[in-house]
Amino acid sequence: MRKSLIMLLTLLLLLALVPAVSAQDSPLRLMGYEEADSNRVWANHRFFERMENLSGLKFEFIQHSDLAGYREALNAYQPDDPDLPQVLFKARLDPVWAQQLLERGLLVDLAPHLAEHAPNLHALMQRDPAIARAITLPGGAIPALPYIADKPGQNILWVNKAWLEELKLPLPASLEQFEQALAAFKTRDPNRNGRQDEVPLSALGPYDLKYLAHAWGLVGNDFNLYVDEEGQVRFMPLAENFGAFLGGLASWYEQGLLDRDSFTAIDSLRRVTDAKATNRFGAFLAPLPTVVVPLEWTTQYHALLPFPHEGQAVYRAVAGRVYYGAFALTSASGVDLPRLLSWVDRLYAPEGAILAGVGVEGEDYVVDGDGSWRLLREPGDRVYLSEVIIATDHAAPGIAMDGFQRSFSDPLVRSLSEQTDQVAAASILPFPDIPLTQAEMDAIAPLQAQLGLYVDESIARFVLGEWQVTPEQLTAFQERLNELGVEQFLGIWQQIYDRGMGKDGV
Repeated sequence: MRKSLIMLLTLLLLLALVPAVSAQDSPLRLMGYEEADSNRVWANHRFFERMENLSGLKFEFIQHSDLAGYREALNAYQPDDPDLPQVLFKARLDPVWAQQLLERGLLVDLAPHLAEHAPNLHALMQRDPAIARAITLPGGAIPALPYIADKPGQNILWVNKAWLEELKLPLPASLEQFEQALAAFKTRDPNRNGRQDEVPLSALGPYDLKYLAHAWGLVGNDFNLYVDEEGQVRFMPLAENFGAFLGGLASWYEQGLLDRDSFTAIDSLRRVTDAKATNRFGAFLAPLPTVVVPLEWTTQYHALLPFPHEGQAVYRAVAGRVYYGAFALTSASGVDLPRLLSWVDRLYAPEGAILAGVGVEGEDYVVDGDGSWRLLREPGDRVYLSEVIIATDHAAPGIAMDGFQRSFSDPLVRSLSEQTDQVAAASILPFPDIPLTQAEMDAIAPLQAQLGLYVDESIARFVLGEWQVTPEQLTAFQERLNELGVEQFLGIWQQIYDRGMGKDGV
């Protein structure tokens, strides 16, 4: 009798477990946005197949290739919708949108769970508080996880080293040496075609030119902001050296050292695609030389380190290491939060980053005896890019595989990586990454529209000579900034900075 009772209880226990196991083993719904031209189909992508083998988690996919349609579809869900996807991958969330979805009950606050179930990401946040600051919304919630770059791309000043060698000039290490090189490019026919057709310095308007302001000790972000050593938010055009910066550029333009088309050209117009053409570019700003010149010309160019000003060399980083909103979990039924966090946390370790960005050793790449690695297919293989790699930009969650990338077998890739790393090491964020609220964005937007446009137009007028760089004209420029609300603008950003850095007492 007792034996029969034990068997009966065991059978009942097993039957009770069946629905739970079935629900857990059934595919979870994963939704996100993928660029159409990537040619990726998540349903048959090797990345998800390999992650399933590692984790046991299987997904069915709701893949969008129209960003507006994706946003509309996600906004249309309600927390109790039976078909609400459990996972958002390549979620393209911004802090305001994530906050709205969290308040509607669609997203889960992951902050309380990261230490236990996402130890790789949690360790990164502990080592670098800037990561935690960039993904934590006002109030402390973390509804979305990021992509984290080790060394984000920079807008680098590249110089034609082949021309320098032809003219027996050193690689410029100061503003003065750079000016001397530009003058030589202008007058000494370094491309040896018998014509004075060289463009000593090419730049794309005020955006590029403001990166050169570092040589005068000025580094500001896209809002023209920086934070001084006392924690005060400052406006770069109000800085003491801004007039000297404008005067230097105006002098370059007058001498013909700065491209006459700097305020009208765009990348597509200045880009050279014919490697057999005559090279006319002495220096330009770009993430990589290949943005402007053919691959065959790349070895002619070398990245210049930031020029020192009063003994310090500081450069402006294009962006921070943290790219918001790549991954989120919803409040849908069937969310196994520990397993799903463990799934994505693999991507915050080097092995997961390599899996997402290169593939599997022995199948997609091999490591040679000298420690370098090479692909087992052509780097531009479209099938490989579309069916094996999921992380080709900052849209997917995880970390960059920068350390691994530096040991790639191609010497050109290694050389460019080393040069960009050196610039990145001297680059800073003038203003830290802090998620904004909708109210803050609404307050900032009209002021930025006025101030940003006026600053850029004024830089153009000073450089082109329409306005003379005189004390009187600079005073008029600054007075107009005050009329447009620069003090109010700075006050808003000071409050954001104090809140984000924990200086407001909250």
